[in-house]
Amino acid sequence: MPKTAFRWIVGLSVLLVAGLWLAGCATGGSAVKDEGIAANIAYQVADSAEITKVAYYFKDYKGASRLHMDVTIKNTSPETKRFRVNIFLPEGPSGGGLYPRKVKADAMGIEAGQEHTREFPMYFDQLPTGFTIVVKEMS
Repeated sequence: MPKTAFRWIVGLSVLLVAGLWLAGCATGGSAVKDEGIAANIAYQVADSAEITKVAYYFKDYKGASRLHMDVTIKNTSPETKRFRVNIFLPEGPSGGGLYPRKVKADAMGIEAGQEHTREFPMYFDQLPTGFTIVVKEMS
């Protein structure tokens, strides 16, 4: 009887150690760093403008999930201005447009101190490795 009990104790101990070792291998691996795209971001902004917000996300566009970028521009000059924004991805796609998109008789641009946000579909289906945003003042 003592020989059988000893075998059970040794067998269960070996099984417990093997189970803990396997569980440790499953959770103890090195974590993959998710640094996002912060390392490869560049801005070229006119003196009369300021980028106050940049957001990127995926949203359905023309039947597929596409990368979209929201860019908010603030007019820091004392007069009303219109801006041209270009967004370039290192993988090739680009987007951009005018701020504001249309000029009306009573609104010729972004008023002094005001912000304007636009959304741009980028025709890209994965996160980019970075991006460049260029803001130019329209004359």
